[in-house]
Amino acid sequence: MPEPGAPAPEIERAFRWTGEFVDRTLEAAFARASWPETHARLRAVLIAVYIFVCWAVFDYLLIGFGWAFIALTIGRLATLAAILIALKRYASYENSKQFMYGAMATQALVAIVAPASLVLGNVDFAASLLAIVVVLFAFYIGMPTALASTLAFSAILSVSFVFISPWLADVSLAAIGQIAALFAVVNAIGVEMVRAANRMRRSGFLTLMRQQELYDQLKREVEVRREAEQAVRATEESFQSLFYAAPLPSSLVDPADYRLMQANIAALKLFGISEEEARDIDVRTFFDEDDIDARLERLLVSGRAGVPVEFRLKRRDGTPIWALVSAATVQFHGRPALLIGIQDVTARHKEAETLREARDQATAASRSKSEFLANMSHELRTPLNAIIGFSEALERELFGPVGNPRYREYAEDIHDSGVHLLSLINDILDLSKIEAGHFKLHEDETELDRMVEAATRIVRHRAQQANIEIECCLPSPSLFLVADERALKQVLINLVSNAVKFSPNGSVVIIEAQISTDSLQIAVVDKGIGIAEHDIPKALTPFTQVDGSLSRTHEGTGLGLPLAKHLTELHGGTLTIESEPGAGTTVYVDLPLTRIVGRDTPSNEKAAV
Repeated sequence: MPEPGAPAPEIERAFRWTGEFVDRTLEAAFARASWPETHARLRAVLIAVYIFVCWAVFDYLLIGFGWAFIALTIGRLATLAAILIALKRYASYENSKQFMYGAMATQALVAIVAPASLVLGNVDFAASLLAIVVVLFAFYIGMPTALASTLAFSAILSVSFVFISPWLADVSLAAIGQIAALFAVVNAIGVEMVRAANRMRRSGFLTLMRQQELYDQLKREVEVRREAEQAVRATEESFQSLFYAAPLPSSLVDPADYRLMQANIAALKLFGISEEEARDIDVRTFFDEDDIDARLERLLVSGRAGVPVEFRLKRRDGTPIWALVSAATVQFHGRPALLIGIQDVTARHKEAETLREARDQATAASRSKSEFLANMSHELRTPLNAIIGFSEALERELFGPVGNPRYREYAEDIHDSGVHLLSLINDILDLSKIEAGHFKLHEDETELDRMVEAATRIVRHRAQQANIEIECCLPSPSLFLVADERALKQVLINLVSNAVKFSPNGSVVIIEAQISTDSLQIAVVDKGIGIAEHDIPKALTPFTQVDGSLSRTHEGTGLGLPLAKHLTELHGGTLTIESEPGAGTTVYVDLPLTRIVGRDTPSNEKAAV
């Protein structure tokens, strides 16, 4: 761990490509501090391993009892044994190396048993592909092992599946190439996620370290001040006692040769010398300045005016000190003397240095975030556009029939997954731009009815599949708003999609709009499962879902409501939620009245969509 007050390493040089610290000592300190989290992550993976072991039932149903089933079962049990040994026997940080070996052994066994089970069980190819992708994401997200080992196991698992693909289904070389490209994209996304998470966690660790240093320094200063005040109260009877116990470092100096006559306790502590060493010492040796005699003469002139002068001093061991020095002429034992007072402002200089470093780090972090978003936008969108385009070409058979109809189904699945992932990336980028203050509204006049109709048209297919009716109750005549049409439409799409997703089959989702005394209020009402009051802040937090369990029944990324809230606030409005479990949810979007163009007295008219 670096010494307190030491300058922080530059951001780009402080991390390896994996997001870990370059400094091994610093990395070890971070590993020790985050050990409970590391242990908890592997304990969470244990649930998945239990499921992995229970999968032996399907092995038995698919391949029957035999040597292959026995071998697979032994492999699954070995996986469970490896993770249990790591969690139970090597739970302390002192056994962290053995703990990581156990975690890596778990990964290795999963990477071996999973493809073997798929081959021996003749599992459906699409299901096999999905299973391997899920395992890869579990490796990157769940396992606390180092990124290099995780990438190695993931690469082995990906190559193994590509190699065994001809045994799982009749696939062409082109399809195998597409599968390999898909795995490459999945691994690239996993690596970037782990790298970003590693850097963010370690940057936070550095910030906490610096805060602890400042706290310790403040604590030391408070302790010194308390001791000095106690000494002053205990020795108020004479000037000598008061002088020795003064919290401000002070000294009496002979003006003829600048020899020290007396120094109080604070001065001795400040310069790191004892009373014996201080006798008859030349105080000029503590001034780290050029032309010190002339500067001391000016100090006497300014000191009479009560103006302290800043000097660069040094302790006996050479440690630099910044101090405000004042001087006055007094009589001591019948002879003239200089009473020199010293105010240590080293902390102020360190704080200024710390603030400057923090500002540089914030600038670097902002630049890194912008670069990361730009790189992610390019690096992820480019392969996704290729995946979407090629899969759409295969789905529509633009260059001729593909032969087996299942290829079209696979191409459709790949296309839908690519579009979903691209939408997720766009949401993440929009949310990041909003939080960074870089999201700009493109405002123009837009009709509320047309905007609502466009939003409901997008979610209508999903609503029809669930036999859910969408009703609109909007002002008549239609209102025109000054707003960013795309942003507000995105708000409505997110809210209506959530309402449809969490509503039971055969229910109704209502979109209402009305003008109140101080706002235009748009409400989306459903009779779905509802949200507990204490879970509403969680629902408005990015990447957080109210049902955070592994067995949740509703899909989603946790970005819909937070993005809708931010886009509403950019328009000067507010987004609020009223909900009750089992009774449904109502989300209100309140926009300023200044957003309405040509307002008339409205009346509500109900229409079914």
